Amino acid sequence: MAHSESWNLSSFHQQIKDSSGGWKAKLPGMSSTDAVKQMKAMQELLEATMSVAGDNAGAPELKKIGKKEKLKISIHCGADLKDINALIQQFQSMDIMHRVLRYRVENGLDLPNDEDEAKTLMQNDIKKVLSSQELKEMQRARMKLMKKRY
Repeated sequence: MAHSESWNLSSFHQQIKDSSGGWKAKLPGMSSTDAVKQMKAMQELLEATMSVAGDNAGAPELKKIGKKEKLKISIHCGADLKDINALIQQFQSMDIMHRVLRYRVENGLDLPNDEDEAKTLMQNDIKKVLSSQELKEMQRARMKLMKKRY
């Protein structure tokens, strides 16, 4: 992820595919576990999104997906709007992670070794890779989420 030039739906799909095709999924009886089923459902949703938005669609293109496109995705794979929005949100989060990791590689900085280190690096480096407009959008989204909770 840190060494790839771009992050798009095709990259995301490959990462999901690689993680769902592990050795546990090949064991008899393991392919029916909830985690494997969720991963396969996510793959189907991702493939439907790729068929509507295009394989090379990135975060900016997914932000522009409207109700009509989401309906097409839903019809194609049977997912509901909540699942489609969750996939888009997850992809956008992964896009930010990719940008932070690329920044660190390009500047000769160490990559994180564990999840805690990754969270710390994300908090420190996010302002270096996002534009001021993107930071404002994130702040607005966070505030909107806070209002929903209370």
